[in-house]
Amino acid sequence: MLTMNLNLFCIAALCFLYNIEVNEGKKKWRICAGKYKQRRGPFGDNSMNQKSLYRYRDNNTNMANYLRDWKYIQWERVREVFLKVDRKDFVYDMPYQDIPKHLGYCSWISSPHTVAHILDLCYLNLHRGAKVLEIGSGSGYMATLMAHLVGPKGHVTGLEHMIDICIESIANISLNHIGLIENQTIDIIHKDGRNGHAEGGPYDCIIASCAYPEWPTHIEEQLGHAGIMVVPIGLEGEYQRLEVFQKLARGARYKFVSKFVAFEPCVDEKLQLAKWEDAKDIPQFHFNTPMMY
Repeated sequence: MLTMNLNLFCIAALCFLYNIEVNEGKKKWRICAGKYKQRRGPFGDNSMNQKSLYRYRDNNTNMANYLRDWKYIQWERVREVFLKVDRKDFVYDMPYQDIPKHLGYCSWISSPHTVAHILDLCYLNLHRGAKVLEIGSGSGYMATLMAHLVGPKGHVTGLEHMIDICIESIANISLNHIGLIENQTIDIIHKDGRNGHAEGGPYDCIIASCAYPEWPTHIEEQLGHAGIMVVPIGLEGEYQRLEVFQKLARGARYKFVSKFVAFEPCVDEKLQLAKWEDAKDIPQFHFNTPMMY
């Protein structure tokens, strides 16, 4: 009888200790869930989970701090320009969620973490006085961030081939950053950017915000010495590679794949308008999917 009672006591004690351990584990998991749970996104990058997404959507400062805390921003000056440029000037519906948003005409503003990642990659070439080209400048958000990085002695050229989006982007920038336009730190040009903008080069940095099917060597030639170029490479509807290229000394070249992304393809205005005619009746929520990073 004593042996049986002792066994029952041991079993009860183990169950009690196990229950404490499980509860403690759940408690610790709840504490860290906002930062660590399910960090891998749809393309294998550390995209934020739903809990964090709603936690950081309330204002621009929290969004910038979130990008820093999750290591999308490594450079403090990049965080400072995110604080200076409020994303709600460029997208009106839930601007602080870490998802891309549809602008119309099958054009998108990239998710904040993608913008932060690209600026971090190019940071050393976005120094004061740098010359920058963005192909597919869309809402003008990234161009404005870069204009604050390069300063009044630098210059950012944005190419946008959809006239309505081009006009709207200038209006977006003018809301709180009209000085960038007045002192010609930033120029938004209505132009098909698939061949770049050689007349404004050579550039310290070239960023394509639309995907090319293969590496655009003809645009690479518009880079200056030690220039850097970031381009999504791949076909529409497939995983695309965010390729980073930099010119080095004595003609050397350095290229690597940073991450997998999904961008709209670089096409002419006529084809994009045709796509929009086919897609514009789809409900708006269909466009706002976190899968489109």
